[in-house]
Amino acid sequence: MTPRPAFAAAVALALAASSPGRAQPPPAVAPAPTGTGIATCIWNALPNATRAALVASGPTIDDIGKAVGDMNPALMELAKSQCPAAPSKAVEDAAREAWAGVVMSRWAEGQLAQRYHVAPADLTRDWAKVPASARDQIATGFDKTPEASRPAIAPLAAQLKLTDPGALDLLSAWAIAQIRLAAVTQ
Repeated sequence: MTPRPAFAAAVALALAASSPGRAQPPPAVAPAPTGTGIATCIWNALPNATRAALVASGPTIDDIGKAVGDMNPALMELAKSQCPAAPSKAVEDAAREAWAGVVMSRWAEGQLAQRYHVAPADLTRDWAKVPASARDQIATGFDKTPEASRPAIAPLAAQLKLTDPGALDLLSAWAIAQIRLAAVTQ
């Protein structure tokens, strides 16, 4: 059987392109790691059971705070070892700041999904509709109790049809985490 001319030409072209004497395109350069990228990588590198335990820790900020505080430091070090190193002190600081936002976001998303059947995609969709002025008002909730932050998230809660005080507190925590993550600049 005689090889087809088109097939033979394609094989010859492929062999010529792979020969060492031919110029190859340079390899793609990976972007420098960011604080949020490193924090997200650390979260994803934690064992599934650890992430699940953090998300299921309970419905209050005190619950997630205690769960993170009680986490085995060796697990955190193992997760960090799976992620890129910060290329500068600024990125390292940004990763530390972003870590709190990533944990708070994942925890609140999980709690809202489990307790109130709010899908993360719905949160993201409705968050995109929140105007900058409302986000600025939510940002002032960093130093407030969850109850004091409720008026700022009322429009977002209405879009998601959330009225339960516990759901509003979780939504406040999630929204503040989004603002915190958006503020991380490195």
